[in-house]
Amino acid sequence: DDSINLRICRDIFLTKDDDDYACGWHVDDTGFWPSIASDPGVNAWIALDDMPYQWSRKKLPKHLATDDEQPPTNQTHTAVATFALSLGSHRAPWRQEAYEVTGSTHTLPPEGFLSAADMIKRRSGKGTCNIKTSAPHLYEKLEENKIVYDIKKGDVIFHDRWLFHRTVTVAEYEKQLMNDLGESLKLERSDKIFRRYSIRYSPGSARVPPGYGVEPSVLYNAANANRTLDEIVESDGPWYPEVWPRLKETDETDNIGGLVDLVHEKMPQAEIARDERKKEIRMA
Repeated sequence: DDSINLRICRDIFLTKDDDDYACGWHVDDTGFWPSIASDPGVNAWIALDDMPYQWSRKKLPKHLATDDEQPPTNQTHTAVATFALSLGSHRAPWRQEAYEVTGSTHTLPPEGFLSAADMIKRRSGKGTCNIKTSAPHLYEKLEENKIVYDIKKGDVIFHDRWLFHRTVTVAEYEKQLMNDLGESLKLERSDKIFRRYSIRYSPGSARVPPGYGVEPSVLYNAANANRTLDEIVESDGPWYPEVWPRLKETDETDNIGGLVDLVHEKMPQAEIARDERKKEIRMA
């Protein structure tokens, strides 16, 4: 279908150090994926550092698995922060309940929120990151299908927008090493920061949610609420750059000029408005 195109709906640079806190099993809410729940999307999770995980072989298909499932005991181990996926969770029969307890985009009112107070009052669940405490039975289901890959710098994980995922903390990694190796464990804690880059792709027909929120394109121009990505770009510049199909050279030149204006003029104004809006939400 020649009418289908693909745009960057959001991209984000993320880091994780040895802090014990991390967001639990979740799907990205509108702050990280600004399109309505009926729109499809694919996330490209790109590792900018090595994130080794010896236990990943346990989850491999039988023809790829090996007997060497335990980390070696004759070397010093350094725990890392890495990335876990819950396979099949985007199709699980209980996924709607998980959306409810985390306040996912699926649960937002069709007309959007009216204000910060309305958002606090009407948003369902107990927070995006808190499924372990708000619904332990769902947390266990997500853990049952958890997979963590042995990641090398430059590896890319593509996954469906609605696949539940979470960070594996350094402390969790250390605990797993301790469980496997016990007193023989030689452990060294690193001060390294583990970096990754995430690109969220959606079709140009994806629609930015209506109502009160923190989406930069809408904070810059309120008329962009409830518009498609294509409509916003056509009327207001390349807030959501097109990546497929390949642009013609003339379009590329126009896009570069638009991006310069976006970065130096429009985005700074939107960021000021977003800071103010976040204050409103905290005070609501």
